[in-house]
Amino acid sequence: MMTLVAAVLSAALPLFAQDTSGTLIPTGGGAPLEIDSQEVLVRINNGIAVTTVTQVFRNNRANALEAVYSFPIPNEASVSNFSMWINGKEVVGEVLEKKQARQIYESITAQRRDPGLLEQVSYKLFEVRVFPVPANGTQKIQIAYYQPVEYDTGFGQYVYPLEAKTKEFSRVRGTFKLDVDLVSGLPLKAVTSPSHQDQLAVKETAKGRWRASIETPRGALDRDFVLTFEHERETTGLTLVPFRDRGDGYFMMLLTAGHDQDKLVDPVNYTFLLDVSGSMGDEHKLEQAVRMIEQLVGGLEARDHFNILTFNIAASAMFPDGSAPATPENVKKAESFLRGLRPKGGTDLVPALEAAGQQQRKDMSNVLILLSDGNATDAEEHGRFRRLLDREGRVRIFSIGIGNEVNRPLLNTLAQATGGYSDFVSSADEVDRKTKHLAAKILHPVAENLVLKVEGVKVSDVVPARLPNFFRGQQLAVYGRYRGDGKATVTMTGTLGSKPVTVSTEVEFPKTERDNPEVRRMWAWKRCDELMQENRSRGETPTRIDQIVELGKEYSIVTPYTSFLVLENDQQYRQFGIEQRNARQIQDDRAAQDRRAADSAPRTTRGSGGGGGGGGGSVELGFLALVGALAGGRAWARRRKAA
Repeated sequence: MMTLVAAVLSAALPLFAQDTSGTLIPTGGGAPLEIDSQEVLVRINNGIAVTTVTQVFRNNRANALEAVYSFPIPNEASVSNFSMWINGKEVVGEVLEKKQARQIYESITAQRRDPGLLEQVSYKLFEVRVFPVPANGTQKIQIAYYQPVEYDTGFGQYVYPLEAKTKEFSRVRGTFKLDVDLVSGLPLKAVTSPSHQDQLAVKETAKGRWRASIETPRGALDRDFVLTFEHERETTGLTLVPFRDRGDGYFMMLLTAGHDQDKLVDPVNYTFLLDVSGSMGDEHKLEQAVRMIEQLVGGLEARDHFNILTFNIAASAMFPDGSAPATPENVKKAESFLRGLRPKGGTDLVPALEAAGQQQRKDMSNVLILLSDGNATDAEEHGRFRRLLDREGRVRIFSIGIGNEVNRPLLNTLAQATGGYSDFVSSADEVDRKTKHLAAKILHPVAENLVLKVEGVKVSDVVPARLPNFFRGQQLAVYGRYRGDGKATVTMTGTLGSKPVTVSTEVEFPKTERDNPEVRRMWAWKRCDELMQENRSRGETPTRIDQIVELGKEYSIVTPYTSFLVLENDQQYRQFGIEQRNARQIQDDRAAQDRRAADSAPRTTRGSGGGGGGGGGSVELGFLALVGALAGGRAWARRRKAA
């Protein structure tokens, strides 16, 4: 028997794709198959979370059937493995060029053998076609994905997407179990869950190592799981996380901004652009957005100006004649205005952004805060967005994605292209904390024109190729490859306001370091993502496509040009001439995870001092300790308290 799984990307989103999270649905129609059990293992180490989801589905029908397995992935995550259990044995997939995988798939289906098809149907959703799911039997499936841990102002956060729109199918028949293994090289003050605190058991099992666990019979899958961990002190500095086994090494540098002082800023003109389309009625999205704006407007000074524009198919301003001072009277008007809003209509984002651009003032610095799920009817009109951003480039856009169904690529692009910042608020998030951290960022950019230089070892293929602006409390991850080993000097240059700043520090790149293989995959995924962003904004080129395909095949990454393929045994991989690279990488990854789990205390990388993101050693950089001074976060907190 031969079983195949292929992954291809299509632009269309199927009707059932958004109904449930991690479900197996018969292709001939009918209710999703029951979930016998669902186990989630999350390992957080050195700023990277590896999530492994194992589900067992039950077919209670008298006939075998074909079904589609649908599952979402969170922000900045990359699927690293897909496995099925065939005859009681785990079968690991391999990544091929898309057309080659399709040809093999079709040759097998023509023989009416046992096929499976995995499709990435959008930027946030994957699907797997599975056949057969045996009559009155079960099918076991496992997905693993990597993602950077969100870090902001002393808090780390991990989100596992669970919330289902169709509540009828949002419960496990047997047991739902979720375990988190959290390793931190710095002392943690608390590990909590704003979404499941009443169900969560937490224990510090060793110095720097924490375990959090949920286990419930017939567990409900009705809300996202959010885990928050707070450091005992806010961290600043640089953390180096290397990996090197054979050949070139890979590295991740975590740069963490802090704040040492408050600084008064000139008056600012704020434009809040709020999506009130029909899609904002789901998951309490509009309620969350309104609460954020209320708190942000309440923290402004009277000398600041602001306006609130709502939009669906048309934009409408609270102050039709332009922005107004943030006086107590106008703040109260804003609260009344916001509480009277109701979601309705479609979403035309480009005209709304154009209207917001007309709110800008020449006598003040201008900030545009967009709160939306990004599900715009004109979202695919990349040319219009590019022309708009080129024209409105002097306006810094802060994109806040609201809810679980969010167009992340679009909102990220709007922020990155204008030197702004993007963040995403889950339906189970702590809105007040998110708002407080955002407020510190929107008052002023922290550091601009950043350039990172490494001397002493040869680094290459660094991503992001161009460093973004750096805001108070933010953590920036820089990935790359390196040759050579030993001590190296890292130099950061940039500007704080109009003042140029240069600082340097020493780190050590090891000759061998096998305990962080996740860094290798994350580098490859970030490099692919950067190339795909260039394709979206500038048009596809054969050179970029070839680069994406080669990266996808070598590092097992599903892209619009590569696909996952699963065959029954090693002999069949040899028959089709497929090198089993992913199987080897999976062995390396699991071995490293087991070694770390056996350690009595977390390992740290080269350096000493503070650091963030859940582990790793670091070195303090005076420049990074200063960034954040211009944001005035504590000044905002005092104004908010006095308001």
